Amino acid sequence: MPASPAATDVFLCDAKGASAAPFCFRAESGADRTAGVVALPPLAGIDSRQPTPRRRAAPARPAPAPLLPVARSGPRSPGARSPPSDPGAAMPRYPRYADLPRPDGTGLPLAWGVWGKDDQIGTLNHITAQTVRGAAALIQRGERFNLDLPLHVPYGLCSPGGHRRRTQPAHTILDIPPTAIAGLQGRDDKLDSFWPQGSSQWDGLTHIGDPLHGFYNGVQPAQITGQDGTRNGMENMAAFGIAGRAVLADLPRHFAAIGRAWEPNSGHVVRAEELSACLAAGHVTVQPGDIVLVRTGWLADYLAASRERRDAILSQRTFSGLSGAEDMWGWLWEQRVAAVAADQPTAEVWPLHVGQPSLHRAIARLGLTLGELFDLEALAVDCARDGRSASFFTSKPLNLRGGVGSPPNAIAIK
Repeated sequence: MPASPAATDVFLCDAKGASAAPFCFRAESGADRTAGVVALPPLAGIDSRQPTPRRRAAPARPAPAPLLPVARSGPRSPGARSPPSDPGAAMPRYPRYADLPRPDGTGLPLAWGVWGKDDQIGTLNHITAQTVRGAAALIQRGERFNLDLPLHVPYGLCSPGGHRRRTQPAHTILDIPPTAIAGLQGRDDKLDSFWPQGSSQWDGLTHIGDPLHGFYNGVQPAQITGQDGTRNGMENMAAFGIAGRAVLADLPRHFAAIGRAWEPNSGHVVRAEELSACLAAGHVTVQPGDIVLVRTGWLADYLAASRERRDAILSQRTFSGLSGAEDMWGWLWEQRVAAVAADQPTAEVWPLHVGQPSLHRAIARLGLTLGELFDLEALAVDCARDGRSASFFTSKPLNLRGGVGSPPNAIAIK
């Protein structure tokens, strides 16, 4: 990993603020932390050649929508950067998806202020003490399922360059001589080139910003510093605590049962009604605060492949996945889903197209909590065996100030 400070402030932009933009980031260097904007080539999987759909005329930088008159869930507790949920209380005046403001020519909603102007956890606010207590009743056998991949997967199983930036971490184990700890034998270790989004991961609310308005809840690039006062970092999710009911949508098994063609690396799209039907086939009705886990079969396919085919999978990046269109935005919003996570690198169908909605853009506009590369294989086998697609779920992201993403450290318990 380079010795210079890590880049921060990721957002979609170009010199004119247009949406058909390369990724940019604000780099900091030296003791005075001089800021500048460095343009990177377009991300693989974002097709900048696609024409932007015709849209209504709008100012280049419209002002963010006014805050919605919805009470936040409770007073801020000491040490918490986001307001905790009111135990057992229903969310007051939660707006319908159709009623969310659409302040620009994209026609997409902007759900800022729904949980208060200072909120930094977005859809995780659907998790309450009541939803956690209800989910605890799902623990019957005490069986635990690890949902994290080893940190070297997937990029340690392919040739170098499997991702344009991320690599597997370099793990060094150090000897501690007996003279250091009262004659005791010891070891220490460290990780270099550790990318928090280089394996199983949550995308934080600073991972993607909206090119017209900024990051979730009006946060602007200059507010994302990684220092005291930084906004929308992973430490907010860590302090809040992610726990509740997880529901598994096992797409390959469901599609095989109904005769629907499916291949995890062919760009197949799962519409909202198909996701809902898959969950219903597993005897699940989505409830507020649920964490929706989506098995596409991508991980099993990747792990079973040769090194050459893994390289091809990662270079072609034609992942099948959830629709990123408004059908999925509206479904997730109306169901009050706290988070959605899948077993593939992007959760949604890939590649993206400039000017089109995506679940990644919903991170900024809806406060969506999105997870990727979750290991759902053992859990899926157990759910198929016992016919129960719901489990108790807990996740503890890294308490990393200003973190853009984090391993989930997730477990499902049945």
